[in-house]
Amino acid sequence: MGTMVSRRSFGQALAGAGLVAAGVGLSTATASAASSNWMGGLPDSTLLSRISMPGTHGSATRVGGPAVANQDLTVAEQLNVGVRFLDARCRLINGSFAMHHGAYYQNLMFGDVLNQCAAFLSSHPSETILMRVKQEYSNDSNAAFGAVFADYQRRWPTLMKTDAHIPALGQSRGKVVVISDNGGVPGIGWGGLDIADDYDIPTIFDLYSRKWPGVQRHLDAARVSNGNLFITFTSSWGWGLWPRDAANAIAPRVSGYLGALNRQLVGVVPMDFMTATKASQVYRLNF
Repeated sequence: MGTMVSRRSFGQALAGAGLVAAGVGLSTATASAASSNWMGGLPDSTLLSRISMPGTHGSATRVGGPAVANQDLTVAEQLNVGVRFLDARCRLINGSFAMHHGAYYQNLMFGDVLNQCAAFLSSHPSETILMRVKQEYSNDSNAAFGAVFADYQRRWPTLMKTDAHIPALGQSRGKVVVISDNGGVPGIGWGGLDIADDYDIPTIFDLYSRKWPGVQRHLDAARVSNGNLFITFTSSWGWGLWPRDAANAIAPRVSGYLGALNRQLVGVVPMDFMTATKASQVYRLNF
């Protein structure tokens, strides 16, 4: 599938939509043509590892109270505001995957997530979605987990791309590209990627003294990477620092860092409590 528009014209579209800057005033779930189709401005030859992508941590995690919830937006809303990396945490139960975060069922099944992805990609065929698939709150063997995943593949035969290598965008448009965090699931191996996920942050003091410096170092490394896919989680949790408080505390530092960059690679940046503003700060760096 060919590139839909040039980088220059797409960058102008972003600017016209008011998304290039910090985006003050954009509502949580505001989407625009730019945010829902931004990959259309990139060449088919671009490797996914060379794209700056907004992502979400615990993408389906919206219930469980303030100590658990990671997002306000549904998966569909996340995709519409520009998110292109999803963190799918699946409990194997009764031959299906239930979306969990720890012990907390998220009132959603994996099939529901795939349906939202399929609907989005059908309406936005220029886009692709990276999806980490991880076993959560079940201890089944890799073989058992993989057998259930294979059943989902049979039910969605054209949706998921499960090659082990990092593909180019042109090979991935209209697809969910699977990143496997389980030995029974085919896809790009999670363990072979360059990942920063220092999530156990007990207090706000640790967030400022340890979490943020680690995020900054990893984003710096992504900017000069040699081709591997970098994933930098800005999310964290602690008994003295619940996810929303942590997200609110680190957001100004992430925003300031990204806002100072222009046309630079930062890789995948998964965040808690994604908004249109946060997403645009990442994907605008491609143009």
